Amino acid sequence: MRTEWVLALLTIACGWPLLAQEPLAIGDRRELFVDGWVIERLEGDAVLRLNRPEPREVVLVTDQPWEGNTCAYYTIFQDGDLYRMYYRGAHFDERSGRAAHREVTCYAESRDGIHWHRPDLGLFEFNGSKANNIVWDRIGTHNFTPFKDSNPDASSETRYKALGSGPGGLYAFQSPDGTHWKLMQDGPVITQGRFDSQNLAFYDSYAGLYREYHRGFRDGVRDIMTGTSHDFRHWTEPRYLEYPGAPREHLYTNAIMPYPRAPHILIGFPTRFLPERGQQTEPTFMTSRDGTTYPPELSCGIRFDYGRSAASGGDSPRSKAASC
Repeated sequence: MRTEWVLALLTIACGWPLLAQEPLAIGDRRELFVDGWVIERLEGDAVLRLNRPEPREVVLVTDQPWEGNTCAYYTIFQDGDLYRMYYRGAHFDERSGRAAHREVTCYAESRDGIHWHRPDLGLFEFNGSKANNIVWDRIGTHNFTPFKDSNPDASSETRYKALGSGPGGLYAFQSPDGTHWKLMQDGPVITQGRFDSQNLAFYDSYAGLYREYHRGFRDGVRDIMTGTSHDFRHWTEPRYLEYPGAPREHLYTNAIMPYPRAPHILIGFPTRFLPERGQQTEPTFMTSRDGTTYPPELSCGIRFDYGRSAASGGDSPRSKAASC
């Protein structure tokens, strides 16, 4: 991912202390300079700059028959000393214009995030053999998206949870170990929206509830919806995210999660679809402090160094300043 592409949706959370007379009481809580919450003003040449990740070596080649040529929707999270990876395996036959085999969910793991191992799980058969890394082969494989539940009240049997799409909406899954999965109930738990994307959920330890983010269409534009739950089965009616002052743009995946060491801040890396540029997509960056509002407008006196956008083939504004 090229962070210089994250420019247009760099966001400022609500509640900017424009005229703060006293310092904010943050105690020992970590605060990130991803928004203007703790910054009253920047002076001189001071800017907030997004650092750019550097591409390195290829760490996984999906070359097995069940993985196919259309692997997608990778989900990776750290679980103690282990990194877990889940992804879709599928194959599209360009000659026939149709899928060559069913979609499956594959699994890999790593101790360092660089060297990945695809274990023979022996769980599901593919072409007459269970010697594969297929971790799920039932409803929901199109976009099976797991996470480890940090809810202290979660049982050992539901320590890992996931969402995946199927007939009528999103289905909830549970696992005691991250590899043996089953449905939490027969029917979907979320039915309002469009679900052909990477829909995800997590436990928000700061708010004390589960959050989910999934695909929707608002006035013909691809968008993101969200809901909350206390038991992962019963969810509030989903609502669209709000981006005060932002132009309407197509957003595909959302990749929203709490920042691990500052869980009161939610960060997201949605994929922006630019149909006017010939089906071009590019990653963006956004933050929120309430889970629903991701405002893009900069407040008075603060500017962000955006850098170059390779996706647009030109230079994005080096900085953007707001006027009072």
